[in-house]
Amino acid sequence: MADPSVFRRPMTLTLAVGAAVLAAFLPLVPEPYRAFNVALFGAVGLFAAGRVGLWPAVAVTLGAKLTSDVMNYAAHGQDANYLPMWEVVLCFAVYPLCGRFLRRTENPLAVGGAAVLGSGLFFLVTNFGSWVRQSLPYPYTLDGLVQCYTEGLPFYRGTFLGDVGGALVLFATHAVLSRVLFPAERVMVPAAIPVTTDRS
Repeated sequence: MADPSVFRRPMTLTLAVGAAVLAAFLPLVPEPYRAFNVALFGAVGLFAAGRVGLWPAVAVTLGAKLTSDVMNYAAHGQDANYLPMWEVVLCFAVYPLCGRFLRRTENPLAVGGAAVLGSGLFFLVTNFGSWVRQSLPYPYTLDGLVQCYTEGLPFYRGTFLGDVGGALVLFATHAVLSRVLFPAERVMVPAAIPVTTDRS
């Protein structure tokens, strides 16, 4: 659920919604101008869950993805290849679950780790779905599945860069703004337990 106090945090909400809008429109940029087919939906899911709440994060992430799909579908002459695919929607619903572990941290290693986990799951699930759906004629054998994953590796670069880079930028931006301009929106990071060496 969303923390009710989030509605008194305009910077956090603006950052999450702004990132979702950017994520929705980024896929409309022609691929030659968008390196490695980078997308930001995963980063939005991680950030929104970590700073707003689980269900708002699911809603804003899937809303951005479905809006993007509708716009791409119309822009490409109603090409069915741009319609939502179950495995992609499922994966973008999972990113917020990873983001929930970031509620009380600003550690870039934790943020990067959650992004790597999300992008890895996305790669495994979406390529498996592509193999099952026969997007390309891979044989229904172990070799065919391995071939599907192997040929999907170049596309994973964009997922990895978008998830890790986007999440780090969003969480870092929030951390800086909450220190400089919006102190009421700063995340309360749990204090470390002091280590004592007194053995008396």
